[in-house]
Amino acid sequence: MTAFPRRLYPCNECPIRSDNTDNPRSKFSASRWAELTSTVRTSDGGSPPLGSAMFGCHKGAPGTDEDLACAGWLARFGENHMSVRLALATGRLAVEALTPGIGWPPLHETWDAVVAAQTAEEKS
Repeated sequence: MTAFPRRLYPCNECPIRSDNTDNPRSKFSASRWAELTSTVRTSDGGSPPLGSAMFGCHKGAPGTDEDLACAGWLARFGENHMSVRLALATGRLAVEALTPGIGWPPLHETWDAVVAAQTAEEKS
């Protein structure tokens, strides 16, 4: 069985990091961030179903071997995703991936905080 494809550490521009507020804002619009909310909860507040999209690393390449789950997303929100739970249950993913590691940067506590930080107006 193949390992769960994921980043091991949040990159410098990871939108889940709460310490990157001076980095350029997201490449995505507010409406795209609303769509990405489906990676952490359904419209009724439930867990994303098995097979639904996961939050990939923005440095990855969708549809290739470089399409990796975001390390920050996994550590903060991954436990609520059914595909992540299946990967845990089948041994494709270690439970440690769902907790920030030693020396990690701070991560946003909530998805709403991620979206707010990524869609906020730039300071001049």
